[in-house]
Amino acid sequence: MYLMSSILKTFVIGIAYLFVTATATAEPYNGYLASQSVVVDARITGSELTENNNGGIKVVEYNHAVINFNDAFDTHSHTFTAPVSGLYSIDARYAQRTCGFKYLLRIGISIPNAIAPGSNASIGPVTFANNDTGCAIPGVAAVDSIMYLNQGDTIFIQARYQRAPYDVSPWNYINDYQNRLVITYLSEGDGCYSCGGTP
Repeated sequence: MYLMSSILKTFVIGIAYLFVTATATAEPYNGYLASQSVVVDARITGSELTENNNGGIKVVEYNHAVINFNDAFDTHSHTFTAPVSGLYSIDARYAQRTCGFKYLLRIGISIPNAIAPGSNASIGPVTFANNDTGCAIPGVAAVDSIMYLNQGDTIFIQARYQRAPYDVSPWNYINDYQNRLVITYLSEGDGCYSCGGTP
């Protein structure tokens, strides 16, 4: 009985060791990625994401990925890691439901490898939604840019001045389109001097 117990214990420890070793030595993606491939299509879901964020900068909580190539987008940290080097199109939208007050809503793409949630200095392309009072028009800020990322570079979407719930469905808008992140791999980017590509 003691011998069987020892054998079983050794077997379990061996399996655990192999799992940890395999996890620790996992290689980054080294396969082919076709140009014009959508690598991430993520949305916001869940009522827990309705808190105000008036003054502080936060990472936008895209937490449900419809497309997630090679698990490049982490739905917990809401961070994208480039699976290959090249040019990426990044299209992000973020909404808030407003009624009866003027609003300002900012959204931006972090610079590569910034530390979340970032600061003004860590924002790359940025845009604002600024509107007058009203109850039928949601505040939707959108940013769209092309960025060169090296394999393993990380980015996230930053927001500020959210004063109302992100859920715009009471106004009959579809959240999946108003709170959405789409990242498309365009090409290797060779010859792109202005975007960081290899000449």
